[in-house]
Amino acid sequence: QRREEEEEDPEESADARTIRARGVYERALRSLKETQPDAKEERVMLLEAWRAFEESVGSDAETVGKVEKKMPRRVKRKRPIYTEDGTPAGQEEYYDYIFPEEQGAVPNLKILEAAYKWKRQKTGDE
Repeated sequence: QRREEEEEDPEESADARTIRARGVYERALRSLKETQPDAKEERVMLLEAWRAFEESVGSDAETVGKVEKKMPRRVKRKRPIYTEDGTPAGQEEYYDYIFPEEQGAVPNLKILEAAYKWKRQKTGDE
């Protein structure tokens, strides 16, 4: 009898399964955010899978848009690297993700965006 409970219920409609799946994605995203705040790449992969799921079940643009609003921006950053004895050995570039709910935590982002825009305009004009 236990196997019957674990298998899909043929009586359950496709809409009900879709709603349950969305709940699983929401819980997984919330859990990653709360328990592993540094697991940004995992959150990105989860959001990409959720978006692909919504597109595969034929969700409307509004539902897919809700998932896309949760997607982060990818930014390139630099951090110093050190040798084993602690002397500076230069910098390495890495990609970081800034999620929409984290926007308030980064007050200099607007200035940075303006600087990138200005730089693109300057390099485009030359």
